[in-house]
Amino acid sequence: MKKNILDRYDKTANNEIIIKISTNKFENLYEHFDRSSTFLKKDLSKQLVDYIIESVSEISNEKFIIKFYLEERIEEENILQIEESFDNYFSYLEELEKKKMKEQVKNSLIFMLIGVFFITLSILTETNEELTYRIISEGLMIAGWVSMWEAMATILIKWLPLRKKLKIFKKISFSKIEFDLKE
Repeated sequence: MKKNILDRYDKTANNEIIIKISTNKFENLYEHFDRSSTFLKKDLSKQLVDYIIESVSEISNEKFIIKFYLEERIEEENILQIEESFDNYFSYLEELEKKKMKEQVKNSLIFMLIGVFFITLSILTETNEELTYRIISEGLMIAGWVSMWEAMATILIKWLPLRKKLKIFKKISFSKIEFDLKE
């Protein structure tokens, strides 16, 4: 299956996959609501970002370049601005993912502590032979294990996709960008 996906892309002489993007002018690479900002601070177009992320996810660990095809020649100054804005934007997305990952770890630790607390209370109350205390003890034990399960699920299940995104953003921010005229 992966070979079929990679066959959809052209390659450079160095065997790098080319992610092709065609547009009329370089201004179309940016969000239009952001017109007053400098190009270094502007947000990239959501459609462009989604397309690049999807393409990089698809090609996995293959080396790649991003190649823009424009209708008009682009000034060297604008090329440098675009390259820097790409780096800035995807570095920003990378930082957001790192924040989410830290939040996940923090939440996991909180759930783990709550779980340990409930299990400890359960052990302390289970010594009492009264039915009410035994029911409370069992409830606390269940609540403790559910809380600890949530902590583990957060780390093992929710954290991995964030890590994958982080890796993709890093690859894109360091990617080589080229420009060519549309034929």
